[in-house]
Amino acid sequence: MSEFVWTDASIAWMRDAAKKSRYYPSLAERISAYLTPSARVFDAGGGMGDLARWLSYHVEHVTVMERDPKAAAAVREHCPQNVTAMLGDVFTYLPDRQFDALVLCFFGKASEILPLSRELSSGKTFVIQSAEAESGFSLDPKARHSETILDAELALKAEKVSYSKILFEAEHGQPIRSREDAAAFFSHYTKRSVSLEEAAKQLIPTNDDEFPYYIPRKRKLGMLMFDALRVGSR
Repeated sequence: MSEFVWTDASIAWMRDAAKKSRYYPSLAERISAYLTPSARVFDAGGGMGDLARWLSYHVEHVTVMERDPKAAAAVREHCPQNVTAMLGDVFTYLPDRQFDALVLCFFGKASEILPLSRELSSGKTFVIQSAEAESGFSLDPKARHSETILDAELALKAEKVSYSKILFEAEHGQPIRSREDAAAFFSHYTKRSVSLEEAAKQLIPTNDDEFPYYIPRKRKLGMLMFDALRVGSR
């Protein structure tokens, strides 16, 4: 899976999207339905903490680990006190005590799910990944997700791990402040220069003064849940 590059612009776009969407609250509600209020949750590669923030309203504590200082700083700035941001590498981190739950939301390869679960969780592991191959906001028609929920599912089946699976859809579009902002946004995700005219074709006008345009996106997602206690040791 190609590594996401954090920039000031990408952080601003994600912050705008989180502010105008119920995407993260709805994910938190789905996950927390299987947890107790006293749960300690580890959100691996949790980005700017948007999911952790909403999970924190349902559980006792959420720990987010990120390798990028910009993302970790955003978590500290925007999340409640029961969210801890750690700067480090999830794949080399050894906790003093395993967490009650592990969340892998668009994080890690299928082959990395079980090793992370064994190290980090004594309870449930939640894997959230795309249920479609097409890559979101890229204007390249050949752009594809390198990992989908099917890859994760096949990895669990190969190890004979019992799991539950939920498929669902969630609106997670992008509010846009200007046509210039749209061109920069699509250039970032398409990895080439996108003109104002090309970007404008993707926009829906709104009545919002702050965000006069919107890029709709209905995400098809899957969530796998399994009990870490049933995962065999390495």
